This record gives sequence, C-alpha cells and structure tokens, in this order.
Amino acid sequence: MQRAQLERALELKRSGRLDEAVIALEALLAEEPRNAPALAQLAHIQLRRRRPADALTELDRAEAAGGATAFTARVRGDALYRLGRHRDAAAAYEEADALGDRDAWPVAQLARCRLRENDLDGARDAAARAVEREPEAAAGWVVQGEVAFRAGEIAVAEERFQRAHELAPDDQYAYARLVEARLVQLEPEERGRELEVLLRSSGRENRFLGAALARLRRELGDDAGAAAAWRRTRRSGDDRFARAQEGYALRRAGKLDEAAVLLRDVLLEDPADVVLFRTYISLQRQRGELDELRQTLQDLLPVAGPRRGAVYGELRKLPGPD
Repeated sequence: MQRAQLERALELKRSGRLDEAVIALEALLAEEPRNAPALAQLAHIQLRRRRPADALTELDRAEAAGGATAFTARVRGDALYRLGRHRDAAAAYEEADALGDRDAWPVAQLARCRLRENDLDGARDAAARAVEREPEAAAGWVVQGEVAFRAGEIAVAEERFQRAHELAPDDQYAYARLVEARLVQLEPEERGRELEVLLRSSGRENRFLGAALARLRRELGDDAGAAAAWRRTRRSGDDRFARAQEGYALRRAGKLDEAAVLLRDVLLEDPADVVLFRTYISLQRQRGELDELRQTLQDLLPVAGPRRGAVYGELRKLPGPD
C-alpha cells in the first residue's frame, strides 16, 4: 500500500502537480514518519516549489531515517546553492559525487560554487570534470563558458557557450550567455540596445536575457530601468528571485514604498533569505514605518522556522506600539 502511495506521489511530481504530490507524501508519512525515500522526494518537491529551507528540513529527516544518498546530497547542494550558501553547497555536491552521482550536474554546480568563492582554479577543474563526464550534455559546456568569461577569456567563453547552445538549442540560459559573450565587447549603451532588440523579437520569452538587461541597467546607474527589466523576467507571479531583485532595484531607485510592498511579500514566502530579511528591516526603518515592520515580523513568526529567533530579536528591538 505504501509503495503504491509513493508511486502515486512520484507520478504527481512528474506531471508537475506538486501541491498534490506534497499532500500524497504527507499522507504516507503520517502512517510511516521515517520513510526515507518519501522524505527525500518531499524535499525535492519542496525545492521545486522554491522552498529551499523546507527542503533542507525534510532532507535532515530523510538522512536521519535512511542515511545520506547521492540523491539527498545532490538535493541538499541545490537547496544550499539556492540559499546562497555556496561553501556548504560545494561540500554537498562533493558528497553526491563521492556517493556515486555520475551526472554532469553536481560537478557543474560545484564549479559554480567555486566561482562564487573566487576559486577560479577549482572552478576550472570542476567544469572540466563536468564535460568529461557528459560531453554531450550542455551543463558542463555552459559552466566552462562561465569560468572562461570570469577569467576574461571571452573568445573561449563564446566557443563554449556556442557548443552548449548546439547541444541544447532550447536551453534559454545557454543562449543568453552566448549572447552576452558576443555583446560584451560593445559599449554598454549599444549592448543595451541589442538586448532590447532581441527581447522584442526572437528572445522575447527568454527571461535570462531580461536578467542580463537588468544587470546592464544597474551597471549604467539606471535602477528604475533595472527594476522594469527584472519585472519583465518573471516567469509567473511566484518567481521570487526576480521579484526580490526588482525590489532591491526599486529601493536603489528611491521608490521605497513600492520596494517595501514587494520585498514584504517575497520575505513572507522565503523567510530563510537572510539578505532579504536584513534589507527589509533596514528599508522599513529608513521609511520610519515601524508599525508596518512590527506587523510583518509578527506575520513571519508562524512561517519563520529556524529564523524564529532572529524574528523575535528584531521584534524586541522595536518600541512598544502607541
């Protein structure tokens, strides 16, 4: 019976019906709380629902019940990477590799973690391993391009991104990085015009091109334009990363009221984001909206999980309500 319940949940997951899959897994776990495969799948679904902190909680339970596996280590790496904890994510990807994950993805992500830690040699080594492992997969070629781009080897980066695009022509990220490599030698204003043309034509559905335009607008000091570009990149109303970046850009542009509304909503959905938490508190203090800040902190308490202590701490710093 429990095997059938797990298969049903996996079918729901494969079909993208993630909320229903969570319900099915939670029903199974109510009967067998230490079912390690179910806990691991629940963690992966939570990650796909863009809830990395919840994924980590379920992974702890899964590994306590059944030990670490290549799958749990890989999902842990993805969750930690999503949370910006790149050093911890690197350790998780290395564990996935040691436990037998032979896909290119974990070592490609390891390379990205090394880049975030400014370890160019480590990133180059991991990226090479990704290509060696799956030479016909785009993942390794993309991250090799990213390493070369960071090193200033633009011609090499363009060649690597081109190879990734040839292997996976529908991969929007690989195409966007190829475009960036081709445009990088142009003056920023001209680069922006080229991106705008693409976003109005063949690249209009490519959110990564929109993100590239947003970063360029910030480079040019046009924070309002950056906010507008981030708004265009949203895949749907629940794209937290794009909404958070839009909120940061609005704050830099001096549009504090709009930024506060947007960042509050994102923070309530992702209370584990420490940078967002601190930014929102600073913004509300800057606006002098302490009652609004207090209400947000109170609303955070039921969903804050491991961050409850930090939320309580900020509440204690506020003066009593009038």
